[in-house]
Amino acid sequence: MRSSLAGPTLPDPSSRFARFEVDARAAVELLQSYLPDELRGVRFGFQTAPTGEGASRFPLWYSVDREARTIMLYRMPIQRVRGLHVDDDEHRRYFVEHCVYQAVCEYLGREPWELLPGRFDHY
Repeated sequence: MRSSLAGPTLPDPSSRFARFEVDARAAVELLQSYLPDELRGVRFGFQTAPTGEGASRFPLWYSVDREARTIMLYRMPIQRVRGLHVDDDEHRRYFVEHCVYQAVCEYLGREPWELLPGRFDHY
């Protein structure tokens, strides 16, 4: 229920779309800060569902187009994924970040452990 102060015309900041975009953009910005040269000029986009174009490793979650320098993430399949060992907000956010990470790995043609070497060694 929205308060009378916010009104019904303002977008809901906790909507599925807004939450997905915030989580995905945070992961993109982190990777761009660690890999500025490799990701310079790469456009990241968000769509509700896949259109059937592109051939990626996980075509339901994202598509990669190296020629156009774009990575497209698909919100609905990512948010509706089944099989998370804990189904809560935190793990759903981790999965969004995982999909962004996988898409960038595929775009760069590198393995996940090569992307940020040493970043997680303290674990």
